[in-house]
Amino acid sequence: YDPKEYLDRLRKAAGEDIYIVVEKILERDEKMPADWEAQGSTGYDFLSMANNLLTNQANEAKFDEIYKDITGKNLDPNKLIYEKKEAFLFQYMQGELENLLQLYLDLNVSSNDEIELIGEEKLKLGLAEMLIQMPVYRYYNYNFPLSKIDEENLSALLKIVGNKDVFKDVSLFLKRVFIEEPKNANVEYNDKLRKFYQRLMQFSGPLMAKGVEDTVMFTYNRFIGHSEVGDAPDAFGLTLDQFHNRMIDRQMNWPLSLNGSSTHDTKKGEDFRARINVLTDLPDEWKEGVQNFITSIKESKKLNEIFKSVHNNDFYLIFQTILGAIPYPGEDADDLHNRLTQFIEKALREAKKRSDWAEPNEAYEKLVQGFALQLVNKTEESFTIINHLLNRIADFGIVNSLSQLVLKFACPGIPDVYQGTELWDLSLVDPDNRRPVDYEKRNQFIDEELSLKKLWAERYSGKIKLWLTRKLIDFRKKNSDVFTNGEYIPLKVKGAYQSNILAFARKYKNEHIIIALPVALASICKPEEKENFNWLDTQIMLPGEFPSSWRNIITEKDDVKDILNDGILVSQIFGELPIGIIELKRKKNDRSAGILMHITSLPSKYGIGDFGSEANRFVDFLKETNQQYWQLLPLNPTKTGNGHSPYSSNSAKSGNILLIDLEQLANEGLLSTDDLNASVTLFEKKIDFQHVEKTKFKLLQKAYKAFKKNKPPIISEEFLDFCKKEGEWLDDFALYTAIKHHHKQLEWYNWPTAFKTRELESIESFSNKYADEINEVKWQQYLFSKQWHLLKDYANSKGIKMIGDLPFYLDYDSVEVWSKPGLFKLDADLKPTFVAGVPPDYFNENGQLWGMPIFNWSAMKRNNYEWWIKRLQKNMEMFDLLRLDHFIAFSSYWEIPADSESAINGKWIKGEGNNFFKVIKRNFPEMPFIAEDLGEISTEVELLRDQFQLPGMKVLQFSFGSDISASSHIPHNYENQNCIVYSGTHDNNTLIGWYNNEIEISTKERINKYFGQKIDENNIHQELIRLAFSSTAKIAILPIQDILGLDEKSRMNIPGKAHGNWLWRLDAAKLKPIQNWLADITSTYGRSK
Repeated sequence: YDPKEYLDRLRKAAGEDIYIVVEKILERDEKMPADWEAQGSTGYDFLSMANNLLTNQANEAKFDEIYKDITGKNLDPNKLIYEKKEAFLFQYMQGELENLLQLYLDLNVSSNDEIELIGEEKLKLGLAEMLIQMPVYRYYNYNFPLSKIDEENLSALLKIVGNKDVFKDVSLFLKRVFIEEPKNANVEYNDKLRKFYQRLMQFSGPLMAKGVEDTVMFTYNRFIGHSEVGDAPDAFGLTLDQFHNRMIDRQMNWPLSLNGSSTHDTKKGEDFRARINVLTDLPDEWKEGVQNFITSIKESKKLNEIFKSVHNNDFYLIFQTILGAIPYPGEDADDLHNRLTQFIEKALREAKKRSDWAEPNEAYEKLVQGFALQLVNKTEESFTIINHLLNRIADFGIVNSLSQLVLKFACPGIPDVYQGTELWDLSLVDPDNRRPVDYEKRNQFIDEELSLKKLWAERYSGKIKLWLTRKLIDFRKKNSDVFTNGEYIPLKVKGAYQSNILAFARKYKNEHIIIALPVALASICKPEEKENFNWLDTQIMLPGEFPSSWRNIITEKDDVKDILNDGILVSQIFGELPIGIIELKRKKNDRSAGILMHITSLPSKYGIGDFGSEANRFVDFLKETNQQYWQLLPLNPTKTGNGHSPYSSNSAKSGNILLIDLEQLANEGLLSTDDLNASVTLFEKKIDFQHVEKTKFKLLQKAYKAFKKNKPPIISEEFLDFCKKEGEWLDDFALYTAIKHHHKQLEWYNWPTAFKTRELESIESFSNKYADEINEVKWQQYLFSKQWHLLKDYANSKGIKMIGDLPFYLDYDSVEVWSKPGLFKLDADLKPTFVAGVPPDYFNENGQLWGMPIFNWSAMKRNNYEWWIKRLQKNMEMFDLLRLDHFIAFSSYWEIPADSESAINGKWIKGEGNNFFKVIKRNFPEMPFIAEDLGEISTEVELLRDQFQLPGMKVLQFSFGSDISASSHIPHNYENQNCIVYSGTHDNNTLIGWYNNEIEISTKERINKYFGQKIDENNIHQELIRLAFSSTAKIAILPIQDILGLDEKSRMNIPGKAHGNWLWRLDAAKLKPIQNWLADITSTYGRSK
């Protein structure tokens, strides 16, 4: 009699992998004990929720009025429950009550003086009142003092007991016994009380079952659809929001509980309830039907004589029962006469009003049975009225039944199909619900392959339910992860009939299933419209990240959301059957879009964009606008000497610590609020790198000191793991950085010879002397890596992929050139012999002299490009896609003598090309790279790109020259989808800046002619964005400046200009006004998910 103890023992014996459910009937708002070692209940709670969803809550008052007219009384269900429980307790459980009192006395829970003061009889009656007033079957925590929630429940019960004057003093007595005294922590007392309370609860359950489930459910007949196990006779519906909230709770707490709708103990079959629930949509018609029914009886000489002797409450029960149990039109009688006869006998005896199991009133029972059978006699007018009502509600009842079936399979929980309910289940209370199942008939129906149209035409046979059951079983099996582990997400519905659609999603990872079901359909649909109801503009709103195309599981057809609508039209989902099950699918053409913006450009209180909350907010913006990519510039360290260019870093694998979020350090206790406040700067449109470096480096040093002092265990362990994993590059970088610090940031090639040439003794001596400083550099890189991966994980969780950028060359003053000089073209004095750049092009008539040393490809080839493979591996740990900057250099590169003053004197050298990428492909089979193939490229570059199926880049600003008809950048010339279109890159002006300052009148005229309209500075950015999105390119990437329509003042970089670049910052307030526009245009051109 201790379920928890029993379940604990059962779980221990059975093991963790065994599925255990408990037949527990939960009263309204009651929760299953969370500490029970079970997967959930056997599903009566789900039955109640689904049943109430199909009841039209708005019409409860009208049903009260009808019931009052029938009975002549204003029956109070709570009063009835009290009376029935009281009667059963004192008539049938008197012995148990006496034993309960005796147990209390034998245990000496209270002293003799206390018992004498309250009186044994009063104590017994007080305990009886507790049992009668119990709102649930029983409570399960017997350990005193009680937990807070259990104490609240028991206190509330005792308060109700004390509301009656006669029980006021015993209520206070019991409060002292159960609530106050246990808090004195007397172990002996609490143990005695536990034993008594456990026995008290053991009697509470049977009393609830006999008093309510087996009595009131046959007595209170306002609407018998809720006189059901797990439900409540006085229940009358749930709102859509209430149902959603219960399902969310179910998914969170009991996702493996059974979803039941019929069992061997239910009092009405699932389709009986679904059918008569339609009456709650039609209260006026039901009232008229009842009145006509009574009139027809009174006009029937034979019926009227019997009717005078049948109690009105019994008559109303029988009328509803016949309407729910009678077979569908055209179907066989299904032994209805015998079933009604059995039901009436049981119902009258369970009600204990005019008959009883102990003393059956067989004469009255036979009278009522004969009355019921005459009502369904086809010669009577009463049968005509029943048949008319049946025809009115039958089809809506079928829709309810199919909806209930879908809920059982699609809601959180495990669907439970009771044997025989594969066809229509119009059964009554046992033994009717335990009749033999005609499996031969079901097998025959299964073998029939009927169209959906034919199934609906033969719907009264039940074939359509069997068909849907089979389809749901197969569909759930194929999508078990979604239904077992997936979120339950309520979906908003808009439009004329938004209150008549239940819509929700089950989502797991990238899988989405949408369920749409009609609610109270009969209340809005006229009889003549039921075959083709017009849902008008009613539509289901999908979250932004959801795909907008789908497979309709009912019709087995594919479809896509109309771009003219905000959501999916219900009429688009409901075809020949008003039941919606759609599986959202990614588009086959896999079109997508993204935004180009560097981390440094994010808003921040600390002078520079970082990996903090604003980065997460930008990810949210990307998700909400249907973007799928965030393209960044390189994240490696930058320095003042190179104008903080991310393309000229001193390390290929380390991160820019200016991007570390200080607030995360404060959250970890490494910085104080005062530290943060002192670092806050007013928002400036450009980054002040000098100020940012000063403040951020200072706080990072302070955080490191706090780390050393506090030694937080998790961070310490993570740091050690990071150092071990990344040691291959981290050790060199930390040493390099520390040496540089002690030589006033001099370039390594200007260090003393011992350090410059990595003389072993000097390096070891320095490493030992400055070990802590070297460790601090590693710690900063740990912070960078940790925070970056948190941001990337967040982005990926929102369906956003990160595109990184890999500069081809490395700065001469880089750790790689210092630590591995043999991989670069250097002379004996470690000076470059040749440097990198590009010949004259669109950006610079003198070409560009970058000054980075050229790779020693011969040395790299000898070790099978190991250095490059590790470099790419490191980047692919960080990004989902990687842009290979200066892709042309893999085919051929511009090599300039190191002593040249410009790039003009360089020459083309054949690159590693095909051999290199064969090795790369072996290591990266999916080749997640983007070829930056801009500028003057040769046929060889194109062949190399295409041989390895790398997407190239198309830049719309390059499209409108005199070669517009032949330009490879103009969308009408794209040879295939395997390319990425940009309005511009980080090296271009903004579209508006380009239009106003960089192009000639003739170019503007070509633009006008191409678009067939007048284009100016006010709409150039929108039209080119539209052009990018409408192109066949598989990905469209837009600089955020172009999306916002900003001018040249917001340009990120001017190639060839040494300083004043990379400074632009985003004003977050500008995002909101364009959010809906961007989401819409992305969706319109098929680039949303």
